[in-house]
Amino acid sequence: MMISGALLLLLLISTITTHNTDNNEIRLVNGGSQCSGRVEIYHSGEWGTVCDDIWDMNDAEVVCRQLGCGGALSAIHNDQFGESSGPIWLEDVGCLGSESSLSQYTHPGFESHNSGHDEDAGVIFSDSEQIRLVNGSSQCSGRVEIYHGGQWGTVCGDIWDMNS
Repeated sequence: MMISGALLLLLLISTITTHNTDNNEIRLVNGGSQCSGRVEIYHSGEWGTVCDDIWDMNDAEVVCRQLGCGGALSAIHNDQFGESSGPIWLEDVGCLGSESSLSQYTHPGFESHNSGHDEDAGVIFSDSEQIRLVNGSSQCSGRVEIYHGGQWGTVCGDIWDMNS
């Protein structure tokens, strides 16, 4: 079967567009690296959050797979990466862990929730650096924090210098 050049080009453009849409429908915010942060979903032209009700490692693994990060280390609850000001798009995410994206699980509908942004869900993946800067004036400044034992903690500055 021979495919014309125009049809082939149309198929390639369609594939690229679909691929980019899938990758851009989810992102991580305020985590200090590309593989940690608050989970946000793009829906109806706007970024919104996911509520942490029943949020677990299965859900984190799906986000990990969707973003192309390493394995999930932690499914984060209680807005540890800061509260969003946008809409809350999803609640009661119940992934089995085998889905390729969050949009494949059965949910009660977008914007159907009874939670606030103090319940924004987050994730930390094994590809994340386990170190972040917080409360700085840019992404390259701030207090140094390290992720250990399932929580973020600060670094003592007693002998901190330019070699540390």
